[in-house]
This record gives sequence, structure tokens and C-alpha cells, in this order.
Amino acid sequence: MDLNCSLKRIATIHQQHSLKCYLAIKSLKSQYSWSTSDWSQIELLVSTEEPLFDTAILKANEITYDTVPRRRHWVLSHAVYPHAYFAMQQWFENAEPDEIFDFYLTQCLDNKQYLSHNVSILFSFRSVWTLLKSEEQKLRFIERFCEFVTSTFYGNNSLSYKPHENYIGATEANEAIILKDCLSNPGFWGHNIIAFASIIKSKPHLSLQKLNALLLNLQEQCFWIFEDESDRPMILSNPTRELSDCALELSCRRLLLGTSSNLHQITLAESIVFLFKQNWVEKSEKIKLIDVIEHFAKS
Repeated sequence: MDLNCSLKRIATIHQQHSLKCYLAIKSLKSQYSWSTSDWSQIELLVSTEEPLFDTAILKANEITYDTVPRRRHWVLSHAVYPHAYFAMQQWFENAEPDEIFDFYLTQCLDNKQYLSHNVSILFSFRSVWTLLKSEEQKLRFIERFCEFVTSTFYGNNSLSYKPHENYIGATEANEAIILKDCLSNPGFWGHNIIAFASIIKSKPHLSLQKLNALLLNLQEQCFWIFEDESDRPMILSNPTRELSDCALELSCRRLLLGTSSNLHQITLAESIVFLFKQNWVEKSEKIKLIDVIEHFAKS
């Protein structure tokens, strides 16, 4: 999957997922030697959902509008387009990228969002930034990042739900327990598992306080009350399932090549492969990870 192409794909519903899928496919390719036609079929899951927008808005060494710094977040929070693009471009020119990513990460700590895209996609953008080589790539990145934050933060995506009455929140995050909760309540297309994997991957860049807050937020979301059946999938357990890297790979093939539901298949498969490879994950949880793949492979 081409990075330049991924940087030009735009969201059709809410947030852009192409860059998140780019990272997931890159990771899966490093582990599975599948054919070129297999990978092309998998990439179609992205191209059929997020169209190419092959029009450059931002230009190198040129900012059409000069945004007063104190008005930056007014422009972004109200999604004043196209001005917002130039406000974000100017911000990246005047600040370290980590400062910008951390600004939005701080908002994630205090705001639980349905599907946790505020966390998982934010971390994907942060990872992609380190891969950019050219000014052209950085400008397309800034455009997509601007679209993401204006649709996700500043109170523009406040959809959340109440947890079950008997839910008692913890004060210290326990990764093993939270993984069990995510497996028991994976959410729509396994988004709780996807979010959990994204947080664990980002541990090297997080303080203990931020890590704890993100994990506890996610743990509560595992106990949210949903009316829609797609948000509360019933995963059938198979405790006698073969547990091996080969079994995992075969399940991933069934999910990614046997059905074409949506692009979440890609990020779910990669997240489960990542967690399956973690030494601290218990055998019973690894079996459940494959159970989740098999469930959605039949969707």
C-alpha cells in the first residue's frame, strides 16, 4: 500500500482510516509472505471506502492566510475551512510536531469517545509523521490531520454511552484485566481491541499517568450499554481451538481475503496479531483473540 496514495485518501463518513490501514498492512506484510494479488485484494478494502482526493490545498513555503496564534483554536474548533488548513500548516511550522500531537492527546485523557478513534487514529498519525520524507508528503499529512482533529476534537465528536450500573471503575490500570474486558466486550468490529493494541504500542511515548488514564477510559468503554447489536457482538468461544502462529495466520486470511465488509478488517487483524505475539498475554486470551477473528470473518 503506497504511502503517498494513503495521504491523499479522504474520509467519507467521519475520520480518515487510510493511514491507520497503511501502518496495519505494513506490519502484516512484515510477518506474512502472501502473494501480491492477496495484498491487492486487501488494499481494495481501503480504496473502495476512502476515495482519492488528488488536489493539493497547501503549498510549500506558502501560507495563504496568516493566522493570529490566539485565534488558531477558534478557527480549528469551528472548522472554518479552508482557513483551518492554513492555521494547521502555520502551527506545524512554528511548533514541534510532538507538541501538537500532545495537545490532542491531552484531550483524549478527559474524553471517552465511541469507537476510540480519537486515540487510535491520533496514534496512527503520530507514527506516520516519522515516515514522511518529502515536503509534499508533509503537506498532504497536515491536510488530513487537520480534517481529523476538526471532526474529532473540540467537542465535535462527543458521542458516548453510560456504563452498566454495576460497573466500578478502577484507579490503577491492569493491562491483563483490561485485555480480558476488551475480549469480552470487543465492540463494533473489535474497536475496543484495536484501541487497546494502539495504546500498548504507544507505551514508549506515554508517561505512566497518561497510559493509566487512556487504559482506564477504555476499560469503562468495555462496559458501555449499547442498543445496537453490532456494538455488542456475541463471540463464541472455542477452548479446544488450535493455538499456533499457523492457526492465527489462517484465521487472518479468512478475515482479510474471505470477506469484504469494511476496512476495519485490516486494523482488527493487525491488532490481534500484535497482541497474540505479546509474551504476557495468556494462552486463554490468545485463543479468544482467534475467536474474535473467526467471528468477524463470518460477518
